[in-house]
Amino acid sequence: MLTVDAEIRDMELSADKRMLTVAAGNKVSFFDLTKMALVKSHKMPIHFREEGGATLHPSGTKFVAGGSDLWVRVFDFETGAELECHKGHHGPIRCLRYAPDGNTYATGSEDGTIRLWKTDP
Repeated sequence: MLTVDAEIRDMELSADKRMLTVAAGNKVSFFDLTKMALVKSHKMPIHFREEGGATLHPSGTKFVAGGSDLWVRVFDFETGAELECHKGHHGPIRCLRYAPDGNTYATGSEDGTIRLWKTDP
């Protein structure tokens, strides 16, 4: 069994069904499902108390997270360092997902908007 130390707000299963991304409390955690083990857990500058989530890039090298502070952030998978920070919504971010090819990701907000973001090459 896999566990985290807070209420789970969002989960995503990778396309190859090997990695589970979990947004809970103030962390994004990554579990290797072939080993049923925690791989990484990064503390976030936001809390996933009422909204938000995270999505892992198909390459596994970075992830996007967003929530109640209206910002969409891209982080390095290995270190958890913030790589990019974007604002485009006027309400909390409710959901985020990378496209299967990883070239874009989408975010949806409480303000009723959906934004498409280009991923750097």
